[in-house]
Amino acid sequence: MHRIRAIIWKEFIQLFRDPKTLGLIIFMPVMQLMIYGYGINTDVKHLHTALYDEDQTPLSRRLVQALVQSSYFDVVEAVHSDGEMRVALDRGRVKAGLHIPPDFTRKLLSGIGGELQMLIDGTDSNPANTALNTSQAIVNSFLVEEGLINATVEPIEFRPRLWYNPDLKSSYFLVPGVIGLLLMLLIPMITSSAVVREKERGNLEQLLVTPIRPYELILGKLIPYLLVGLFIATTMLVAGTFLFQLPLRGSPLLLFLLTGLYMMVCLGLGLLASTLAENQMQASQMIMFFAAPSILLSGFFFPRETMPKAIYLLGDIIPLTFFVRIIRGIVLKGLDFYDLWQDVAVLALMATVVLTLSVLKFHKRLS
Repeated sequence: MHRIRAIIWKEFIQLFRDPKTLGLIIFMPVMQLMIYGYGINTDVKHLHTALYDEDQTPLSRRLVQALVQSSYFDVVEAVHSDGEMRVALDRGRVKAGLHIPPDFTRKLLSGIGGELQMLIDGTDSNPANTALNTSQAIVNSFLVEEGLINATVEPIEFRPRLWYNPDLKSSYFLVPGVIGLLLMLLIPMITSSAVVREKERGNLEQLLVTPIRPYELILGKLIPYLLVGLFIATTMLVAGTFLFQLPLRGSPLLLFLLTGLYMMVCLGLGLLASTLAENQMQASQMIMFFAAPSILLSGFFFPRETMPKAIYLLGDIIPLTFFVRIIRGIVLKGLDFYDLWQDVAVLALMATVVLTLSVLKFHKRLS
């Protein structure tokens, strides 16, 4: 046991002697959390809108004011022809264009029915759908408030209610996923780089002539980075709580323990990469290979239910798929172990397989 403690102490000394790695551990995760948390926002509001108001009446101005006050549309440009409207949309200066014809108020008040056109840039489907749905709802509400149409009486009283995220804050959805993604990339990269660096400097060969056994060397390498991973996860979760008012409705202890399980998978991947790579550049490239599939297929950003069956199944071999459900379940829904046992079982199986393969490969490499 004292030999394992010696290796652990050596790893911590090496970490503190390397300012770049230390900065990566302490500052980079929180900085990336802030960048992704603030930068990636699926809440579509304040769409740049061009206005072509040929009517120029109090009613048309009140309609425009209703759109602006909704916070979904910001009128940033006034145009004076259909051609100017097209140019504004073509060049991407606006995402939507509202055209109010000259006889809008007259037809509406006479009961004929006024015409109104909203042109929407459909290049990006998310803001396009938001503009389409909200503009229709805002116009209908405006007409009711103006007394131009009667409010429709529903045959049933429909009361939708949002659970877990009543304000629909995208940060509640994204920040837990960002924590899992950063751990998925940082911990294997730090682990693999540390082991490969030892190989490049010839330190592994020097350690092998000492009484240290291979399994003691492996444990001494893995335990420090497990603690580092838990420190990074705790730091990012605390930062997310303060920066984004992220709730923690479940058990902090359960989250801590299951994050440790997830760390074991990440450590196994890092150790496995270190046995295959000849230098730190190769090790980093192997770890980055997991980045794109983790972002696209794990449910971190895109819902997996909409994916084709084959792609959906491919996401089942990505550890982040299961940790995202675990961390979101504990943080946002307050789930307990019984609710999460299936995801925990899969992560435990992954940890067992990956660590076994990486330890055997590492042991063979040392031999």
